[in-house]
Amino acid sequence: MKEDIFRPIKFGKEIFHPKFYDENSFLMEWTVEAGGGVPPHVHYHMDEHFIISKGEIAFKVNGVKMIKKSGEEFFVPKGTIHSVTNISQGQSEVTVKYSPCADTHRMFQILSTLDREKPDSMINMMKYFYLVPRLGLREFSSIRPAFLMSLMNIIVTLTGKLAGWDKLITKFK
Repeated sequence: MKEDIFRPIKFGKEIFHPKFYDENSFLMEWTVEAGGGVPPHVHYHMDEHFIISKGEIAFKVNGVKMIKKSGEEFFVPKGTIHSVTNISQGQSEVTVKYSPCADTHRMFQILSTLDREKPDSMINMMKYFYLVPRLGLREFSSIRPAFLMSLMNIIVTLTGKLAGWDKLITKFK
């Protein structure tokens, strides 16, 4: 699969624009509308480094809230539960670096292909989560609390089986 991952992908209030990757890192520009963000989650395979270039971002790490503004940086080590929210009145722009890459490029190859077929669809993310264990990929992130991730995996597995998503396994091998 040779999908161009270096193009913006929109999901709700967020736009992800991959810029670079190699085995050591994955770099993207993340644009998020006011109030948008990512709920509590953890990355087990990579550290996450944020550089805020526009706006104000609230980070919640292990229950502690911190606010970072334009020009500031924030580092989240792998294995750390965190959430991220744009608390600006308008759009925020953030450069995000994952180290190491840990299959993040594969996630964006899959999402880019699915996005071309069905733009801005949250079903694309469900399909990605369905494919991760079936393709032997390292999980990008895990939702917290853990029971929510378990529930999501059950829903995604049932949906995927009923919807015939197994055909995607061959497409993305």
